[in-house]
Amino acid sequence: MRIGQNLPKSLLPVAALAVVLVVGAVIVVHSIRPVPPAPSSPVQAVGQDEAAKAASRAMTFTQPSEPRK
Repeated sequence: MRIGQNLPKSLLPVAALAVVLVVGAVIVVHSIRPVPPAPSSPVQAVGQDEAAKAASRAMTFTQPSEPRK
């Protein structure tokens, strides 16, 4: 018997455990920080879009620096 023949049998429980851990982590993260619901009307979507643009402008704005001499 070679080691390579037993590899798929030993890899299956490890893969199953990895899937269970990932699913559990996703559930825990979503329970701690719930995903905000999608906007129900286009007006809310436009408001959120404008807020996102304003936040983006605020983050990218920098004070003009003194010219180097």
